[in-house]
Amino acid sequence: MPNEQRPASTRSAIELMTAWLDSPNGPPDLLVECLISHLDGRSPRDNLSHAIELIMGLTYLSGSLLVLLEDETGIPARNTVRHLALQYAQD
Repeated sequence: MPNEQRPASTRSAIELMTAWLDSPNGPPDLLVECLISHLDGRSPRDNLSHAIELIMGLTYLSGSLLVLLEDETGIPARNTVRHLALQYAQD
């Protein structure tokens, strides 16, 4: 993805995460509404392209948050991801 698209896709990812944070354990209504607003009304090919942009934005956002967490705690980002992977493996 070209760098000039990264800010837009990251902004979209932030919107999506903000919607999720409004009700992380509850009904996903706002999250679904936000996701639909990014994908609805386009051709299937455009939906795929926009979905990929959202995935890239979410990846960039997640990586940025991991780096911020590493800066705050001193725990390497890889260790945090490994810890989360182990938690999900146990479920």
